[in-house]
Amino acid sequence: MTQQLQVVLDLLRLRAGPQDLPHDLRYTLAVLLLYVVQAVLTTEALAEASGTESEVGNNLLATALQFVAIAALLFYRRRPERLQQTVLALAATGIALNLLAFPLLLQSDPNQNQPLLLLLWLGLFGWSLAVEGNILRHALDVELPIAMLIVVMLLALSYLALELAFL
Repeated sequence: MTQQLQVVLDLLRLRAGPQDLPHDLRYTLAVLLLYVVQAVLTTEALAEASGTESEVGNNLLATALQFVAIAALLFYRRRPERLQQTVLALAATGIALNLLAFPLLLQSDPNQNQPLLLLLWLGLFGWSLAVEGNILRHALDVELPIAMLIVVMLLALSYLALELAFL
């Protein structure tokens, strides 16, 4: 287990790729389940703290869309065998990044000017894009700028799909 945690830390430091994780379906499903449970709990806690409506459904739909799009890209690039480790890498790093983002989101107040919080949030957001780009670079065998473009396009498409779904 400590070896997998080291690989996740290396993924977060952009020093590893999804191929460095085990190809184990049970482990992947367990991490994916933990990722979904964490997303649901975090979304509910943030909604309760801010007094707004929960967007659990939107977040789960966005996550599902991302994984389906990545599966389609891997099949298009004729690398479907990389799907399990790619999903595992995205879920494991997503858990870690969400744990870092949660306290920042709890401190957020739209009625206050919070420049330090904004800088921290933008730094974390940029880091998460770089981590996803690095994972996709390895999974799809593309250059990092192309992988980063794919990450940004997936983010934009996910946002657009959610907006169109809930008009």
